[in-house]
Amino acid sequence: MKKRIGVLAVLMITAMALLVSPTYSATMNPQENVNLYTGNKLIIDSNQPSIKSVVVRGNLTAAILSNNAYPAKNFTLTTNSTQLYTVDLLLSYQAPYTSEIVISDPSSGSRTQYTSYFVSGGDLNLTIFASFQAAPSTGPNTPLGWASFYGWVSQFGGAFPFWIKILYAVLGAQFAFVGYRWIKFEDERRRIEGHLPPLDRGNKVYLWTEVVFRTLVAGFAISLAVMIGEVLVLLIAQYLLFVNLDLVSLIDFFSIFFVAALGTLVYLTREGLERIFDLKPIMED
Repeated sequence: MKKRIGVLAVLMITAMALLVSPTYSATMNPQENVNLYTGNKLIIDSNQPSIKSVVVRGNLTAAILSNNAYPAKNFTLTTNSTQLYTVDLLLSYQAPYTSEIVISDPSSGSRTQYTSYFVSGGDLNLTIFASFQAAPSTGPNTPLGWASFYGWVSQFGGAFPFWIKILYAVLGAQFAFVGYRWIKFEDERRRIEGHLPPLDRGNKVYLWTEVVFRTLVAGFAISLAVMIGEVLVLLIAQYLLFVNLDLVSLIDFFSIFFVAALGTLVYLTREGLERIFDLKPIMED
C-alpha cells in the first residue's frame, strides 16, 4: 500500500512539474503553391538571420540561386525557362521574427507579397512549390509578313479534314475556270452583237460573287451527301447485316457550318450588290 502511495506521489509531482515548466509551440510546417512567370524571382525575406538551411529540388542547371552564407536574411530563386521546383527552408531564431514570400518582376520592377509569417520564436519549416510558366504573349514585336500569314493559313486549314480540302480545291478550280470563260464569253458577245451593254467592272464583280456562291452550294451539297451516305452505310451494315464496319470517319460538322455561314455571307453580298448598287447586268430573257 505504501509503495502504491509513493508511486502516485511521484506521478503527481511529475505532472505538476510539467504544468509549471514553460511550454514551447510545435514546429510549423506550412506549404505554399506559388505560380510565377519565367524571369520572375521567388524571394524569401526575413527581418532576422533566421534562414538556417535551404534545399531545392528540380532542374538546377536552369535555376539561378542566391549565393548566401547561412544563416541568412533572404533567399532568391529564378529561372528563364518553364520549370517546377520544390524549395524546403528551415527558419529558426530565438527571438520573434517575420518572414515573407515575395514575387519580383525585374522587367517591370514590381514586387508582390504572396504571404508572410510571424513567428514568436523557434523553428519554421517552410515548403514552397514554385511553378515557373511562360509569360502570356503581348503580341508580335515585328510587323506581320507573308510568313505570319502563311502560318495562320496553315493553322486554319488544319481544322478541315483532308477530303474536304481536296473537294473544295477541285470544285474551286473547276468553277473558277468555267466562270472565267463564261464571263469573258458574255462580255465579248455583248461587245460584238451590241444589243446589250458590255460588262463593266461592277458587273464582273457581281458575276464572280455568283460563281463563288455556286461553288459553295455545290461543295456543301456534295459534302453533306457524302456524310449522310456514310451514316446510312454504317446503320444498314450494323442493324440489317449485323456487321460492324470500321470506316474512316468523314463526318465533320465544323466544315458544314463554316461553309453554310460563308455561303450566307456571299449570298447577302450578292443581294447587296444587286439591290443597293444595281450591279447585276441586264440579261437576255
